[in-house]
Amino acid sequence: IPCLGQAQDEFKKIAGKWQEVSRSKKKNKDLAFTDTLRLEIRDDGFMMIRHNKGATFTGEAEIEGKKLSLKEVRFTIVERKGNNLVLNDEDGNHHFKKLDEFTDSPVPKLIPGVEEGKKDIALTTVKGKWTCYKKTDPNFSRGKFYLKAIDFREDKGNGTYAGTVSFNNSDSVYSTEAFIYIKGTDLVISSDEETFKAKVMKSDGEEMILQSNSINYFMKQFGKKE
Repeated sequence: IPCLGQAQDEFKKIAGKWQEVSRSKKKNKDLAFTDTLRLEIRDDGFMMIRHNKGATFTGEAEIEGKKLSLKEVRFTIVERKGNNLVLNDEDGNHHFKKLDEFTDSPVPKLIPGVEEGKKDIALTTVKGKWTCYKKTDPNFSRGKFYLKAIDFREDKGNGTYAGTVSFNNSDSVYSTEAFIYIKGTDLVISSDEETFKAKVMKSDGEEMILQSNSINYFMKQFGKKE
Protein backbone atom coordinates (compact mmCIF):
# COMPACT_ATOMS: atom_id res chain seq x y z
CA ILE A 1 0.00 0.00 0.00
CA PRO A 2 1.75 3.21 -1.13
CA CYS A 3 0.30 5.35 1.68
CA LEU A 4 1.44 2.88 4.32
CA GLY A 5 4.94 2.75 2.86
CA GLN A 6 5.11 6.53 2.75
CA ALA A 7 4.03 6.81 6.38
CA GLN A 8 6.68 4.30 7.44
CA ASP A 9 9.32 6.35 5.63
CA GLU A 10 8.13 9.43 7.51
CA PHE A 11 8.35 7.60 10.86
CA LYS A 12 11.91 6.49 10.06
CA LYS A 13 12.87 10.15 9.68
CA ILE A 14 11.73 10.98 13.22
CA ALA A 15 12.35 7.65 14.98
CA GLY A 16 14.20 7.83 18.29
CA LYS A 17 13.99 9.25 21.79
CA TRP A 18 13.21 12.95 21.93
CA GLN A 19 13.26 15.18 25.02
CA GLU A 20 11.85 18.70 25.09
CA VAL A 21 14.56 21.27 25.84
CA SER A 22 12.67 24.52 25.27
CA ARG A 23 9.24 25.87 24.43
CA SER A 24 8.27 29.06 22.64
CA LYS A 25 5.13 30.90 21.56
CA LYS A 26 6.81 33.21 19.11
CA LYS A 27 10.22 33.18 17.52
CA ASN A 28 12.99 33.81 20.08
CA LYS A 29 10.45 34.13 22.93
CA ASP A 30 10.98 31.23 25.35
CA LEU A 31 8.31 30.02 27.73
CA ALA A 32 8.92 28.59 31.19
CA PHE A 33 7.44 25.11 31.59
CA THR A 34 7.41 22.19 34.02
CA ASP A 35 5.54 19.54 32.00
CA THR A 36 8.59 18.39 30.01
CA LEU A 37 7.59 16.24 27.05
CA ARG A 38 9.42 13.05 26.17
CA LEU A 39 8.64 11.19 22.96
CA GLU A 40 9.73 7.76 21.84
CA ILE A 41 8.99 7.01 18.19
CA ARG A 42 9.69 3.69 16.47
CA ASP A 43 10.20 3.03 12.76
CA ASP A 44 6.93 1.11 12.62
CA GLY A 45 4.90 4.07 13.98
CA PHE A 46 4.54 2.91 17.60
CA MET A 47 4.86 6.01 19.77
CA MET A 48 5.01 6.97 23.43
CA ILE A 49 4.29 10.50 24.70
CA ARG A 50 5.23 11.10 28.33
CA HIS A 51 4.72 14.29 30.30
CA ASN A 52 6.84 15.03 33.36
CA LYS A 53 3.54 16.05 34.95
CA GLY A 54 0.50 14.37 33.50
CA ALA A 55 -0.51 11.43 31.38
CA THR A 56 1.49 8.98 29.29
CA PHE A 57 0.09 7.93 25.90
CA THR A 58 1.22 4.91 23.91
CA GLY A 59 -0.04 3.36 20.71
CA GLU A 60 0.10 3.48 16.93
CA ALA A 61 0.68 7.04 15.74
CA GLU A 62 -0.41 8.51 12.43
CA ILE A 63 1.35 10.88 10.06
CA GLU A 64 -0.51 12.77 7.36
CA GLY A 65 1.61 15.41 5.68
CA LYS A 66 2.88 17.58 8.53
CA LYS A 67 0.30 16.28 11.04
CA LEU A 68 1.47 13.81 13.69
CA SER A 69 -1.20 12.36 15.99
CA LEU A 70 -1.52 9.77 18.72
CA LYS A 71 -5.01 9.28 20.16
CA GLU A 72 -6.19 12.75 21.23
CA VAL A 73 -2.71 14.30 21.05
CA ARG A 74 -2.02 16.17 17.81
CA PHE A 75 1.10 17.99 16.65
CA THR A 76 2.17 19.85 13.55
CA ILE A 77 5.72 19.05 12.47
CA VAL A 78 7.44 22.43 12.14
CA GLU A 79 11.03 21.27 11.59
CA ARG A 80 13.10 18.11 11.64
CA LYS A 81 16.80 18.39 11.13
CA GLY A 82 19.41 15.98 12.45
CA ASN A 83 19.05 15.75 16.24
CA ASN A 84 16.49 18.57 16.40
CA LEU A 85 12.73 18.28 16.11
CA VAL A 86 10.16 21.07 16.53
CA LEU A 87 6.48 20.22 17.02
CA ASN A 88 3.64 22.69 17.43
CA ASP A 89 0.36 22.42 19.36
CA GLU A 90 -1.88 24.82 21.27
CA ASP A 91 0.86 25.31 23.90
CA GLY A 92 3.32 26.61 21.31
CA ASN A 93 6.45 25.22 19.68
CA HIS A 94 8.09 22.29 21.47
CA HIS A 95 11.81 22.05 20.71
CA PHE A 96 13.20 18.52 21.14
CA LYS A 97 16.71 17.07 21.20
CA LYS A 98 17.41 13.48 20.23
CA LEU A 99 18.93 11.49 23.11
CA ASP A 100 20.35 8.02 23.58
CA GLU A 101 18.56 7.90 26.93
CA PHE A 102 16.12 10.27 28.62
CA THR A 103 17.44 12.40 31.46
CA ASP A 104 15.46 11.94 34.66
CA SER A 105 15.31 15.53 35.90
CA PRO A 106 12.38 17.82 35.15
CA VAL A 107 13.16 20.89 33.10
CA PRO A 108 11.47 23.95 34.63
CA LYS A 109 13.29 26.33 32.32
CA LEU A 110 15.81 25.49 29.68
CA ILE A 111 17.18 27.37 26.73
CA PRO A 112 18.66 25.18 23.95
CA GLY A 113 22.13 24.18 25.10
CA VAL A 114 23.37 26.20 28.06
CA GLU A 115 22.39 29.81 28.22
CA GLU A 116 25.36 32.13 28.41
CA GLY A 117 24.68 35.52 29.88
CA LYS A 118 26.08 38.29 32.02
CA LYS A 119 29.09 37.10 34.04
CA ASP A 120 29.11 39.46 37.02
CA ILE A 121 31.25 37.94 39.77
CA ALA A 122 31.50 41.00 42.04
CA LEU A 123 31.09 40.34 45.77
CA THR A 124 27.74 42.14 45.85
CA THR A 125 26.47 39.73 43.16
CA VAL A 126 27.79 36.40 44.41
CA LYS A 127 27.76 36.83 48.20
CA GLY A 128 25.38 34.46 49.97
CA LYS A 129 24.19 30.91 49.48
CA TRP A 130 23.56 29.51 46.00
CA THR A 131 21.60 26.27 45.76
CA CYS A 132 21.47 23.99 42.75
CA TYR A 133 17.85 23.68 41.58
CA LYS A 134 18.65 21.66 38.45
CA LYS A 135 21.59 19.88 36.91
CA THR A 136 22.13 18.16 33.59
CA ASP A 137 24.59 15.29 33.21
CA PRO A 138 24.62 13.06 30.10
CA ASN A 139 26.40 10.43 32.23
CA PHE A 140 24.16 10.70 35.28
CA SER A 141 24.88 8.26 38.10
CA ARG A 142 22.99 7.92 41.39
CA GLY A 143 26.27 7.27 43.22
CA LYS A 144 28.15 10.26 41.79
CA PHE A 145 28.54 13.30 44.05
CA TYR A 146 27.29 16.56 42.56
CA LEU A 147 27.59 20.16 43.70
CA LYS A 148 24.56 21.00 45.85
CA ALA A 149 25.27 24.48 47.26
CA ILE A 150 27.92 27.20 47.59
CA ASP A 151 27.83 29.74 50.42
CA PHE A 152 30.11 32.70 49.65
CA ARG A 153 30.62 34.02 53.20
CA GLU A 154 33.72 36.18 53.35
CA ASP A 155 35.69 38.09 50.71
CA LYS A 156 39.42 37.44 51.12
CA GLY A 157 40.35 39.70 48.21
CA ASN A 158 41.70 39.03 44.72
CA GLY A 159 38.75 36.87 43.77
CA THR A 160 39.11 34.56 46.79
CA TYR A 161 36.22 33.78 49.12
CA ALA A 162 35.91 31.73 52.28
CA GLY A 163 32.71 29.74 52.56
CA THR A 164 30.95 26.43 52.78
CA VAL A 165 30.13 24.03 49.96
CA SER A 166 27.85 21.00 49.89
CA PHE A 167 27.89 17.94 47.64
CA ASN A 168 25.32 15.19 47.39
CA ASN A 169 24.42 11.97 45.62
CA SER A 170 21.13 10.08 45.73
CA ASP A 171 21.85 8.70 49.22
CA SER A 172 23.85 11.26 51.16
CA VAL A 173 25.06 14.83 51.44
CA TYR A 174 28.14 16.38 52.99
CA SER A 175 29.28 19.95 53.63
CA THR A 176 32.79 21.28 54.06
CA GLU A 177 34.59 24.55 54.69
CA ALA A 178 36.33 25.71 51.52
CA PHE A 179 38.06 28.48 49.68
CA ILE A 180 36.41 29.55 46.43
CA TYR A 181 38.60 31.14 43.78
CA ILE A 182 37.21 33.02 40.80
CA LYS A 183 39.52 34.28 38.06
CA GLY A 184 37.88 35.51 34.88
CA THR A 185 35.19 32.88 34.31
CA ASP A 186 37.14 30.07 36.02
CA LEU A 187 35.79 28.95 39.41
CA VAL A 188 37.74 26.60 41.69
CA ILE A 189 36.51 25.24 45.02
CA SER A 190 39.30 23.91 47.23
CA SER A 191 38.75 22.02 50.46
CA ASP A 192 40.40 19.17 52.36
CA GLU A 193 38.02 16.72 50.72
CA GLU A 194 37.48 18.17 47.26
CA THR A 195 38.87 20.22 44.39
CA PHE A 196 36.04 21.28 42.09
CA LYS A 197 36.60 23.23 38.88
CA ALA A 198 33.98 24.89 36.69
CA LYS A 199 33.37 27.65 34.18
CA VAL A 200 30.97 30.48 35.05
CA MET A 201 28.52 30.51 32.14
CA LYS A 202 26.20 33.04 33.72
CA SER A 203 26.10 35.14 36.88
CA ASP A 204 23.61 37.99 36.92
CA GLY A 205 22.51 38.07 40.56
CA GLU A 206 19.35 36.09 39.75
CA GLU A 207 20.89 32.88 38.46
CA MET A 208 24.33 31.30 38.34
CA ILE A 209 25.12 28.62 35.75
CA LEU A 210 28.32 26.60 36.19
CA GLN A 211 29.71 24.10 33.71
CA SER A 212 32.02 21.41 35.08
CA ASN A 213 33.18 19.11 32.27
CA SER A 214 29.89 17.84 30.77
CA ILE A 215 27.77 18.70 33.84
CA ASN A 216 25.74 21.91 33.99
CA TYR A 217 24.62 23.31 37.35
CA PHE A 218 21.75 25.82 37.50
CA MET A 219 21.79 27.72 40.81
CA LYS A 220 19.67 30.33 42.57
CA GLN A 221 19.66 32.16 45.90
CA PHE A 222 16.41 31.11 47.53
CA GLY A 223 15.05 33.45 50.17
CA LYS A 224 17.61 36.13 49.33
CA LYS A 225 17.02 39.38 51.20
CA GLU A 226 17.15 42.49 49.06
